[in-house]
Amino acid sequence: MEKEYISILFFGHHTSRTRQLKISKKSFKILLHLSAFTLLVAIFFLSDYIQVKKRAFDVYRLRQEMEGQTSQIHFFLAKVEELERQLSGLKDFDRKTRIIANLERRGQGTPPLMGIGGPSPSDIREKLKKREDEKALILQMRSDIERLQSEAVSSEESLSQLLRLLLVKKQLLAHTPSIWPVQGWVTSVFGFRTHPLTGLSQMHEGLDIANRVGTTIIAPASGIVSDIETDQLFGKIVVISHGFGIATRYAHLHKVLLRVSQRVERGDKIGELGMSGRTTGPHLHYEVRINNIPANPVQYILN
Repeated sequence: MEKEYISILFFGHHTSRTRQLKISKKSFKILLHLSAFTLLVAIFFLSDYIQVKKRAFDVYRLRQEMEGQTSQIHFFLAKVEELERQLSGLKDFDRKTRIIANLERRGQGTPPLMGIGGPSPSDIREKLKKREDEKALILQMRSDIERLQSEAVSSEESLSQLLRLLLVKKQLLAHTPSIWPVQGWVTSVFGFRTHPLTGLSQMHEGLDIANRVGTTIIAPASGIVSDIETDQLFGKIVVISHGFGIATRYAHLHKVLLRVSQRVERGDKIGELGMSGRTTGPHLHYEVRINNIPANPVQYILN
């Protein structure tokens, strides 16, 4: 049987000559199959190459993401440690100041710096070395930062309250009698006594301090002059209101150096010691009243 051939003609662009390539049908089929096989192999390797490139890109992207997460964790960790140091200092300052000022904290104290069940910075670093669930660590760090920020607000409120209390204490101390109003010697103390003029036993509501006429009398605390009057028994009288329910009264004055509503500070001159009113000699009758109830002046003399 005669072989069948397939002729392939090649035409040139610049010449009229043609070339003919004769291939048997059997060889053509073999060549076609080889070409198809080669094409399939090429497609397979190309596809595999594309997949490898894609995986390499994914690995690179994941590595970049992990490095970014690691950087975030280190950043958050540094922030948490910084906030913890600041809060620890604030709480220590708050505690010491309250102890010094004898002020109690409202409530049952402050929560711990790291939440119950939350990892400490050292635990986070250990997990970071082991690459354990970095996304969960980031979420935990964010949660810790939010909690610390909340504690910072609480500490700020506590310190603001402490400042207000200290200001009140400062005002109270400034307006509480604490020094001798005049130099001299005590001739009669607070309490029941036999009155030197009537001979009767009665309550003596102040402290009598004797000295020469004209001896300077000073304010034992800050306040405002609430009353100046003259009485047959106590003579010239000055009353100073110190606020917080505290008032002081000065009697038998020789001269008054103030006016009503005038503000005075501790140590300011009030007047001069004398013997106005009914008295056996020159002295200052000094009273301290708390909510208009007589108190022992000696308890309000610290110098």
